[in-house]
Amino acid sequence: MFHKTFVLLCSLIVTAGLFSFSPVDPQPQTPKKKAVRTIIIDAGHGGKDPGAKGLQSTEAQICLQTSMLLGQEIERQIPGVKILYTRTTDVLPGNMPTKDEALRYRADFANQSAADLFISIHANSAGKAPGGWNERRVAGYTEKVTYKKVKGKKKKVVTKVPYYETHYVVNKTAGTETYIWTAKENSHKGEMVSGHEASSEEDSSITIPDDDPAINALKLIYTKKYFLKSLRFADLVQQEFARSGRINRGVKQRNEKGIWVLHATGMPSVLIELGFISNKEEEEYMLSGSGQNEMVANITSALKTYLQEFGPTPAQPAGNTEAPSKEGTGLTGFLQAIEQKEKNRGGK
Repeated sequence: MFHKTFVLLCSLIVTAGLFSFSPVDPQPQTPKKKAVRTIIIDAGHGGKDPGAKGLQSTEAQICLQTSMLLGQEIERQIPGVKILYTRTTDVLPGNMPTKDEALRYRADFANQSAADLFISIHANSAGKAPGGWNERRVAGYTEKVTYKKVKGKKKKVVTKVPYYETHYVVNKTAGTETYIWTAKENSHKGEMVSGHEASSEEDSSITIPDDDPAINALKLIYTKKYFLKSLRFADLVQQEFARSGRINRGVKQRNEKGIWVLHATGMPSVLIELGFISNKEEEEYMLSGSGQNEMVANITSALKTYLQEFGPTPAQPAGNTEAPSKEGTGLTGFLQAIEQKEKNRGGK
């Protein structure tokens, strides 16, 4: 267990580039190619884990179809970006035997690949059953007459008795939402994120121990480097969905239970809920070629905007150098140096 944690910590540090800086850079910096060079596309579920079920399909099926199309479209529209998939067939990623092991594999795969962005694709579910369900409701009342003795005399008592009918409740919950990383103690971050009706999404959840050393280390890195990028990309995705007429349920965090693929990936990361498979119309949309093409176009358009904002940085003028930094020592100095490196690069 210690070995695995140590390997994860090392991979996170390498991914974050924590040891690649110098407090003084006397040479003009050359332009970067792209801020995002490698993207992980994670199709949720797979194999023995079908995810949420609709009337015609499973979440795993929709995730895989859309993820493969998304990767192809990104490669077509943004040459030079490398796409890696956590799965390309109907299996648990890494052919892992359990869901939890597959979730951990997803994060390990992304970290070991030194990826720059992690996009997890899912479909949501809500209500008692996909499409809808039958419920009993009061249709009216009948009167029931009884008598009881009051002080030796009969008294008539009329009681209303309900009678019931069965009616069909359409599962109407619909819309898109995107999750980003969160930490319980960073309550101020919640102010930046849309407040909407709670989701029933539990697909990528693992209860994360409060003393998990890998996650605690990643919190420090994530707070400094990745949170705002994740938030920005998630918001761009939701904006694009809204432009296509989809219901925008906003960018969300979930504090009560961690989403492992967001908490354990050392890079900006989002989990996109394409829609509700429990809603008959949205399931049909997500299964259709036109619907998948539109969703893929939305995410790709958001990615292109994201790349423009976090893309190449211009070279510094010749002879222009940064003054030596005045970082402290220990962990504080370590994090200050990360910030200084980002400022030197013109990073966001």
